Amino acid sequence: MKRKRCPRCGSLNTQRRGSYLTKTLTSLGERPRRIQRYYCLDCYASFSERAGPKGTKRYEPSLICKAANLYFNAEASYRAVSRQLHIRLYQLFLWINELGKNCKSFEEVANELSPRYTGYFLADGTTISIQGEKYQLLLTADVESQDIPYAALCKTEDYENWKMVLKGLRDRIHYPAKGVVIDGDLGLRRACQEVFPRIPVQLCIKHLCSYHVYRLKYQFQGPTEGVRPFLDITHKMLYARNLKHLRHLFKEYNSLRPFFIKKGLEAEVLNFELKMGFIWRHFQYPRLPRTNNIIEGIIDKLKHKITDCHGFTYPETAWNSIKMIIMNYRFHRFTCSRIKGHNGKSPLELAGVDTTGINWIKFSQKNAH
Repeated sequence: MKRKRCPRCGSLNTQRRGSYLTKTLTSLGERPRRIQRYYCLDCYASFSERAGPKGTKRYEPSLICKAANLYFNAEASYRAVSRQLHIRLYQLFLWINELGKNCKSFEEVANELSPRYTGYFLADGTTISIQGEKYQLLLTADVESQDIPYAALCKTEDYENWKMVLKGLRDRIHYPAKGVVIDGDLGLRRACQEVFPRIPVQLCIKHLCSYHVYRLKYQFQGPTEGVRPFLDITHKMLYARNLKHLRHLFKEYNSLRPFFIKKGLEAEVLNFELKMGFIWRHFQYPRLPRTNNIIEGIIDKLKHKITDCHGFTYPETAWNSIKMIIMNYRFHRFTCSRIKGHNGKSPLELAGVDTTGINWIKFSQKNAH
């Protein structure tokens, strides 16, 4: 018979010494459970096979998995899950937080599942409120699979933090980067050019168009005669159908350029021309989108669940929850995607991973067997 090791002195010179009954809360309700007691013949300590005082309720892993599935997949709140399973609200929070604390890193997931990416990705950030203080969730997303290979929760969205995220994508995930789509953030652009110096950087034309409208409608103080023509021609150029169409629009733009400068739009003209090298890279690389709509859609999905948390108290607990939300997203199958072939498959499946038989909650844990 295998002997139990004494938790006090570490001795194996132990023997059984009675048992007691307790109640275990499972996904099917309360069930009685007998707990074996032991006695150490060396240090004379008594202990049981499960720590804790007599008569206390225990929680089976099946119940924790059911609660987590309800919370993440059924879009239920803490309160709704608590009522359905008859568990305390705070107990549910402790479970979710512990799952997030023990969640595998992006590197561990990549090493175990070996997802295959096309190399074209998007990068963007979103604000997370933690006790009234703003933090930034920095995300990367693969274009084809819409998987999230790497992300981080940072205090600010700046060059240093983006550099850290992109280095993690390169060195830890070994992402085969071939091109990236970003918004107009200068720190992100600098980090991309430094970490991935040989790949094309595509600016999101949607963001650039919105910037032009906002700048000229609400901040520009000069004469307004040139505003509408400038917005019209730049919009057409940003959304050019192909290179032939773009060359035709360039002729029109060049003919209007002296007029724009005469009307006080020289700063806007030069700013637009400085970005031209990053606007039409998608014509050279057809698998590179010209907007970051994909990652903005991913952020909307994540924030829908993050908002349900009604704010966080500490960055650590926030990151624990976010890790599980991202893990669930990676395994969750699309149901209303407009992209052909995506519905019925999860981001990881689209990245070439066979997820058959994988329980995403059990897999997410570092000590999963």
